[in-house]
Amino acid sequence: MSSVAILTHSFLDAYNGRIDKIYGGGLERYLYELCLLIRKLGVEPEVYQLAFREPFETRLRTTELAGMKVHGLFCGQIEKVAELFGEMSRRADAPIIYASCIWHPIRYVPGSLGICHGINWDRTDLVTTAKTQVANNVQRALNELWRIVSVDSHFLTYCRSVCHYFDPLKVELIPNSVDTSRFYPGERKEQGRTGLKVLFPRRISHERGILPMMVAADALLERFPDLQMQFVGETIEDADICRAFLFWLSNHPHRARIAHEIKSFDEMRLVYADADIAVIPTVYSEGTSLSCLEAMSSGLPVVATNVGGLNDLILDGYNGRLVPPSAERITAVLAELIEDWETRKALGIRARETARCFDKNIWAGRWERVLKEYLRKGEAVS
Repeated sequence: MSSVAILTHSFLDAYNGRIDKIYGGGLERYLYELCLLIRKLGVEPEVYQLAFREPFETRLRTTELAGMKVHGLFCGQIEKVAELFGEMSRRADAPIIYASCIWHPIRYVPGSLGICHGINWDRTDLVTTAKTQVANNVQRALNELWRIVSVDSHFLTYCRSVCHYFDPLKVELIPNSVDTSRFYPGERKEQGRTGLKVLFPRRISHERGILPMMVAADALLERFPDLQMQFVGETIEDADICRAFLFWLSNHPHRARIAHEIKSFDEMRLVYADADIAVIPTVYSEGTSLSCLEAMSSGLPVVATNVGGLNDLILDGYNGRLVPPSAERITAVLAELIEDWETRKALGIRARETARCFDKNIWAGRWERVLKEYLRKGEAVS
């Protein structure tokens, strides 16, 4: 069986030293589905990733990808990322897919395939010299890679406006997807019912908006005595933002109405089914969010920020609410929805309709075409 090497910064939970499990983030779920698709084509995927505690070599055991090799290269400094991706490419004896870190100064194997999982330099506080360097790094990727698959229109527009290339197929838009047969609407609480549940289905990190979400939770829990807040997402034990969140959680005056859990991919359907409103309050670095798509497919009204690929998913007032990444605006819109059952219901129905356009089968068909073309190209060269 032929093989494909996927080079990425994260797949197994090398942040916390738990390489027996896949880290519960959008990138990792995406790569899991991509590896399944690659195997379906009769090709064996092999993942190379960064490791933040110690290097490792392992095989998956308890998933549909049982037997797949995963290699972890130790990364002690962020400045070493490009160098480590170079080492990954030297170890990989197969066609390569660069599946993250496209903004780093990586020396690519010419003619390889890349994926941009969302722009992470769309930060207002990032200095212009850093943004200029990112533009140079992206231009290098465009020059050296055969094609770059983008999960949202944000990166495609960035490349068209900042970089220089002639091939209109150089960046191919394949939005993220959702299994609409698995994530479907549950029974929403009826008008006049109390005890609504607001869900934050994201890992606990700065870019995913945990700080504005905590501020919004403070105000909303005080204002609505029966409201429940549920945070469902991975933490990184050594991260300051996670320690701050856990301190806030344990000392909150409304602690009894706040929950934090870490759920598996398979458990998330029931999490959405039990919620009434989902919040995707991203501050920066967002593709077409898997969490947002799952919430929409589950028929939930979604409050999202107008960051990155979220603008590809939400039409404000039609299938959700779209606001700037401001704690004040997030709080105000959530308060409106908590008090307006009819709007919640209408937004949820249209959110489900929208999610059908991002069904997993559509994504798989588009990716299958790209993979077959890439592998044929590699066979012709060899």
